[in-house]
Formats: sequence, C-alpha cells, structure tokens
Amino acid sequence: MRNILGAAACGLMLMAFSACSSDEPNIVAGRDWNPGAQVVADTTSLFKLDEPMVIQFNYGKNFDFTVLKTVFYKGTVSEKGKEIWSHEVPVSQKLSSYTLQGKSKKGGLMSARELTRQKEAGSVVVEFVADGKVLASKDITLAVPGK
Repeated sequence: MRNILGAAACGLMLMAFSACSSDEPNIVAGRDWNPGAQVVADTTSLFKLDEPMVIQFNYGKNFDFTVLKTVFYKGTVSEKGKEIWSHEVPVSQKLSSYTLQGKSKKGGLMSARELTRQKEAGSVVVEFVADGKVLASKDITLAVPGK
C-alpha cells in the first residue's frame, strides 16, 4: 500500500511540474528588460502611455519558421479592430523567443505610446504570426499618464 501511495504522490508531483512548464506560445509584456536573464521584468497588461514597454514572444520550443510577423490592432482579442502597424523579421531556428523593444527618442526604453503608435488611451492587441497562422495574441490596455 505504501508503494502505491508513494507512486501516486510521485505521479502527482510530475503532473504538477509539467503543468507549470508550458510549451504553449505566449506573450509577456512589461515595463523593464532584464538583459542578464533575457526576460521581461515588471510584467503587466496595463500601461500608462508614457511608461516604458517591452514585449516578448515565447514559442516554447525552437522556432520552426523563418519569418515572424508582429501585428498591433486597435481593440481586444475578441473584438479586433483596425490594424495599427505590423513588422516582419527573419528569425533563426536556433531561437525560441523574440523580444520587441526599442530606444526612446527621450532616452531609455520606448514608451507604450511609441511602441504601440497610439496617442490616446484604449485597448490594443499584439499578435505574433508565422506562416499565416496566429501563434499568440495578447490584450494590452493603455491608460492616460498620471491617472
């Protein structure tokens, strides 16, 4: 009986561990970048327009495509509006993540206003697409600075 309980407990721990490590593509957005760990820090989905913004797409495995397209839309994932802007980049099959960030004209990281190319508060969607298939999408809310 002890062996059965021990095996069951071991199996549950393995299931819990595998549930935490996701191979599903996802998008992480945040206000800071940790260059040492190569990850987005201070993660959030709500940005004031003047706050720094970094977006990272994690594929969960090495890329099995050669071109990755980033697309920003007005609206939400469930109600996508007009395309704001898009950009295609060649990617290596040695990579498993792609980070979208830039230097602001004022110094430091680009603000949410600059990266999303939005002047007003509201909702935007960021999508990552390869071979005509949406790999991951995320809702981002932009707020008025100071509120």
